[in-house]
Amino acid sequence: MRRVIQGTRSANGLQNHSVIRSLFETARRQGRKPHCFFQDLLTLNTAQAQAALDRKSLAAKPRPPLLC
Repeated sequence: MRRVIQGTRSANGLQNHSVIRSLFETARRQGRKPHCFFQDLLTLNTAQAQAALDRKSLAAKPRPPLLC
């Protein structure tokens, strides 16, 4: 049932699901909100996104007040 519901019928779908779940777990372990974590990964430059993954401090970046 899990394979059908979570979109993991193909090898590609399974790989994508695994990566996303891993990133959610990284955010949780860092004590961050997942949506803020993903926003940083998708909007920052490469060096800053790698810093977010490595739990290094991020450079100050203005954010919308209601998101993060």
